[in-house]
Amino acid sequence: MVKRSIIRSWYSMKEQFYILILLFIYRLLWGYFMYKFVKSAIVPLLLHYPDAHAGGSSTGRLLYYIEGQMALSADPDVQRWIWMLLALSVLRLLLSPFIRAGLLHELHQERKGERGLFFFPGMRLYGLPVLLFSIAEWILAALPLYFLFPKIYTLLLSGIFDYKLLLKLVPYVLAWLVYLYLVRLMLLYMQFGYTGGTGILSSLLVFCKVLISSIGVSAVFIAGGLLLWLLNGVAAFLLPGLPALLIRQCSPLPSTLFKMWDIAAQYQLWRSKTFPQ
Repeated sequence: MVKRSIIRSWYSMKEQFYILILLFIYRLLWGYFMYKFVKSAIVPLLLHYPDAHAGGSSTGRLLYYIEGQMALSADPDVQRWIWMLLALSVLRLLLSPFIRAGLLHELHQERKGERGLFFFPGMRLYGLPVLLFSIAEWILAALPLYFLFPKIYTLLLSGIFDYKLLLKLVPYVLAWLVYLYLVRLMLLYMQFGYTGGTGILSSLLVFCKVLISSIGVSAVFIAGGLLLWLLNGVAAFLLPGLPALLIRQCSPLPSTLFKMWDIAAQYQLWRSKTFPQ
């Protein structure tokens, strides 16, 4: 079932090539603005961090954190950059559900045998409902943090003096990531049902039936993404300068392809149980 879904979803990707190009340009522009932000705001702050090779001690690091905490509450320039970062992050969060709505509408129309540009009509028709699903996802993702944050915060403070203590954060972070993945996947199948008109509850039942196959599909694309990241790193190391820059600028294209392909493959799983042939 996993192999069949991945193969069928590849044919769907051919019909959505224009969406891939649009999202590539979008991510390229977003990466450029974030680069400018980091260069102008974050880099100057990091230059003040005590250098361990130059005799920086744990006391120096502690003073650096204290100074940073005071700047967060008193320095207007730091506060302005924080608000700008929050505004950009909120904008990105709000745009993502509309993009997903357009992609889902495109998949549904392809299943019906329709051909055309359905991405933007899908954003208009289902953008707000998919945004509500995303808000539910954010709320569910934040619930465990209410219980985990006190423990994580204590370990972070202790890690200022001993970085090895930060390793204790790994089980908590991994458990939260697994939980977040399952919540996101479940809500994705519910969105399939809502935008496809088959109902949320029936799609939730489909999700339970294909859960193992769905995890297998995700594992394939996660492995592909990790391999892509590794190849980019090796290529940048072996080909420094202009080739490395070109590779870095083109990297959003295959990563966007994998993300779209993953959603299309999950859709094929949902379709195989909802509209069996």
